[in-house]
Amino acid sequence: MTAVSVEVDEAVAVITLHRPERANAMDGELTDALLAGIRMLRDDDRVRCMVLTGAGDAFSAGGDIETIREMRDDPQIREAVLRAHKALFWELTRLPFPAIAAVNGPAVGAGVTIALLCDLVVIAEDAFLSDPRVALGLLDGAGGFVLWPLLTGLAAAREHLLLGDRVMAAEALRLGLANRVVRKQEVLAESLCLARRLAKLPAPAVREARRLLNFHVERAAAVVLDDSSRAEYQCFDTAEHHALVERLRSQVSS
Repeated sequence: MTAVSVEVDEAVAVITLHRPERANAMDGELTDALLAGIRMLRDDDRVRCMVLTGAGDAFSAGGDIETIREMRDDPQIREAVLRAHKALFWELTRLPFPAIAAVNGPAVGAGVTIALLCDLVVIAEDAFLSDPRVALGLLDGAGGFVLWPLLTGLAAAREHLLLGDRVMAAEALRLGLANRVVRKQEVLAESLCLARRLAKLPAPAVREARRLLNFHVERAAAVVLDDSSRAEYQCFDTAEHHALVERLRSQVSS
């Protein structure tokens, strides 16, 4: 089974993270497959809107623990994964059409960054967003330090990126991290409804509106993104991170 599935129905595309047995954790294979799927749709003249979702009960559980260990031990793997995450940031930011995140379950770490890079977020009422990477001795080098302050304001971004607490759906809506809260079984249908509405709008106007709105994201990214990626790279070499990863791995194995 492929790590990511891509379907196109007339003008609307659906990309599904397809590792439900691993809660769609962002290992290298899934990240590369997602990047390839987005690039394929970017170049498909039929597509006027994209929906991104996860198979099973999770949107994405974030970084895969074995991938994190490989990144810790092998600088070349680390550099390749971080480079792919930055590429995802720019591909999603510069898509010629809107993207909607259908957050059917927890979106954690790298998963929440991917969701927030979409133009609209539809979240299940029992789902949550969280970026707990600081507690693992890491941080988000792929866009979180750009997106959270823009969406929530600096005070909330400080709290949630430092402490990593779960942001439940209703609070995500209040903070500006989500646009719709619906029942779990309605997440994809609501996202597709919004996607079809967007797909029927004049494509040049939608494309330019999206470009101008994302000017704010690009301006912040020009200052923050490369520096946050370098900081994440360096965090992999710290003794604190090494100890925390091994502790987490033993908990997962037990």
